[in-house]
Amino acid sequence: MRALIAGIVHESSTLMVEYVGPTRLADFDVHTGAALTAQFAGTNTCVGGYLAACARLGVEPVPALHARAEPGAALDPAACAELVDRLVARATAAGPVDVVLLDLHGAGALVSGESVDLAVLRAVRAVVGPDVPVAATLDLHGNIPAELPDLAETVVGFLEYPHTDMGERAERAAEIAVSQARGRTRPVTRVLSLPMLVPPSDTGSGQARLARDLARAAQDSADVLACTVFHGFPYADTPQAATSVVTVVDGDPAAADAVNRRIGDWLWDNRDGFRIATLTPAEAVALARANEAHPVVIGDGTDNPGCGAPADSTHLLRALLDSGASACYAALHDPDTVAAAVAARVGGRLTVALGGRHGWASGPPVTATATVRAITDGHVVHQAMRRGKALEFGRSVRLAVGKVDVVVSSKRSQVFDPEILLLHGIQPDRYEIVAVKSVNHFRAGFAGIAARLLVADAPGPLSRDIASVPRGGPTAARWPMDAAAVYRPLSEISVSEKERTR
Repeated sequence: MRALIAGIVHESSTLMVEYVGPTRLADFDVHTGAALTAQFAGTNTCVGGYLAACARLGVEPVPALHARAEPGAALDPAACAELVDRLVARATAAGPVDVVLLDLHGAGALVSGESVDLAVLRAVRAVVGPDVPVAATLDLHGNIPAELPDLAETVVGFLEYPHTDMGERAERAAEIAVSQARGRTRPVTRVLSLPMLVPPSDTGSGQARLARDLARAAQDSADVLACTVFHGFPYADTPQAATSVVTVVDGDPAAADAVNRRIGDWLWDNRDGFRIATLTPAEAVALARANEAHPVVIGDGTDNPGCGAPADSTHLLRALLDSGASACYAALHDPDTVAAAVAARVGGRLTVALGGRHGWASGPPVTATATVRAITDGHVVHQAMRRGKALEFGRSVRLAVGKVDVVVSSKRSQVFDPEILLLHGIQPDRYEIVAVKSVNHFRAGFAGIAARLLVADAPGPLSRDIASVPRGGPTAARWPMDAAAVYRPLSEISVSEKERTR
């Protein structure tokens, strides 16, 4: 048995296009064939999970093409078309396969709002035909189009945020698809979308944990193969952006609908529990300094590259400098400052204007005198989420600005764990405060050293207070943007009406 492995992965914010322009082809890391296998084998990623499942199930993996860009603004249509064409060419050249295993995101979008994930699925389905089982893994923040289950019999999303279960969920998707190819199961995927969106909410506590546990409990029942609560991506103002429940069963759509209805009704009835009480950068820094134990780790939530932010917001950096705290901060994206620091060399002093390149999305630059403490290649390897996978910050420098050590990178990347700090000779446990460009994923990587974990919400188009973010498209009608949004429980919808919406 042969399994085609491929993917085009992007979390696309339509709200960021006016600030940074669309995501382009050059922003993607692309791997094909043997290089794809070498890049992902043994990693806690979706492709790593697919490869592990193939080895365990006696299936030959056929690596086609995998392309991923850091979350950012919605895609340039030409870039999407080029990547899909390349994938199709590789899939066609691979010849007949018995199953297709796709790594997608679910919130991929063109600048027009059209779904990138649907474009990939349609193209792959056209190559392999209607009878080859197709499985897709999606991010917990996927926005699930109604057409998705018509193109992939198996749809499995992450249950955890931080996404520490990527490999595990991909293995489950592969198991279902291979079982279908061997004639042992008839997977059916059903989707229930709600007129709401969930702010970035980690599944280690609160309402998000309860929702995760509901999906897990449903999945443990005999007739359910997989169940996912998709929070949705609130920074994509697209028709498909919504919170969804997706359930995969063996042959009985009514059973999937019953699970979706039960969890969907709970989500709607308990939606107010997803509201987030935000902290300004100054408030977060004050709480951190008042904490008895250190270090306190603060996520720079509004400027999280994992949501598409430019990673050059200065609000939290300014709060750290003003506080007089001993702090380290990573990773501010500012290629010009990196170039100037490299020219000044280690030990050199220079005047910098840090960050603030994108107006309201970034805040004003921080002008200061800095000392260059380290220069690196910015290459690290994930040690928590995506464990074993390389992460590139590009040429990077450590600058001492007052009592704050700032890692400045030439490539925009989220901080998942302490590795980028350690690379620059920064020992996080020696500081009062560790600040990182991340909103939730940092929790997995820093939990072992942090006395406390906080998130700061500065002004900007990617605030966790999603109701305050300016938007004029379809998501303006979702809760909590529209407090009067109305949800019709699935139990009130006729069977014929359900079928028409699929």
